[in-house]
Amino acid sequence: MVQVKRLKAKKKSLAENESLVERHNRILSSITHDLKSPISAIISLVDLLEGEFGGKLGNPKTKKILKLISKAGHESLSLVQEILTMAKMEAGEEKFEPEYVGDLAKELTEVANTFRYEAAAKEVKLIIDIKSSLPMVCWDMRRIRLHALNNLVSNALKFTPAGGMVRISVMKEQSLIVIKVEDDGPGIPVEERQRIFERFEQIDLKSARVFNGCGLGLYNARLIVEQHGGRIYAMEATRGKGAAFTMLLPFYADRQREDVVDSVLYLSKFEGEKEAL
Repeated sequence: MVQVKRLKAKKKSLAENESLVERHNRILSSITHDLKSPISAIISLVDLLEGEFGGKLGNPKTKKILKLISKAGHESLSLVQEILTMAKMEAGEEKFEPEYVGDLAKELTEVANTFRYEAAAKEVKLIIDIKSSLPMVCWDMRRIRLHALNNLVSNALKFTPAGGMVRISVMKEQSLIVIKVEDDGPGIPVEERQRIFERFEQIDLKSARVFNGCGLGLYNARLIVEQHGGRIYAMEATRGKGAAFTMLLPFYADRQREDVVDSVLYLSKFEGEKEAL
């Protein structure tokens, strides 16, 4: 009888917690949606000022201020979008639309190419290394690109100093596609490598590698990868410095997670990284 009461109490508590999470996400979604419009308006107005009056703004200080406003606006919009994405995914409102991708190498190369200008401006070498022929996959490629790959490559470029290198390597291993993004940045402490994928988590500010924002970029990347039946983890780069983020994705998004975990164990031994899990 006591066990039945405890079970009922636990179920009630769980239902209440789920209700609170849903309410919390609805509030977040509403707030972030309302914030997008004014932030977008600020960015548009700054772009208009630079475009229409750029040549007439003789004061370098004024031009610099406009660029700072534009940068802050884009960063704020990015944070708002991350919160909105998280709220929608956790509420099951973000549509999951896997489709067949015949030329995965081309898709991944296009992702790398979008960062060529940023890499050149920072004097960072950006390499994409496709190690083997890749099979057809069935992924929600838009979300993989937008919320996972873009996030990883952007972070890698951000932390890599001038003269450094960012490498995107892709290979087929067993029944998985393995995508690794490595950089020459300060690296991530072993004790932080799992925590950085949690909701609203940040690396300790004492670390040389500090992720800006509200700690949702990597969390959203993890949600997307896991929704595909995959896994994402952080480790030390193979060159002995910097960080490496590895995504393990089954060819088809409906692949059972148990099979993926088995493959992760195999790959952990393959790469000599015992603490990857």
